[in-house]
Amino acid sequence: MPSVLGMLEARQKKVREEVARLREEADRVRAALVTEAGALVRLAGARETVAEVLGEQAG
Repeated sequence: MPSVLGMLEARQKKVREEVARLREEADRVRAALVTEAGALVRLAGARETVAEVLGEQAG
């Protein structure tokens, strides 16, 4: 029969590994968010530029 301390140590190891996995996933999500937010800013700028150019041609 495993000891209570052994069971706690095993559980702690499992939870520690899950925390590490989740931190890695959070880092990946943060990096993706930065990339996509940058793309959104660039697209908004491009849209404004096109609207200005088209507005100048119409006027």
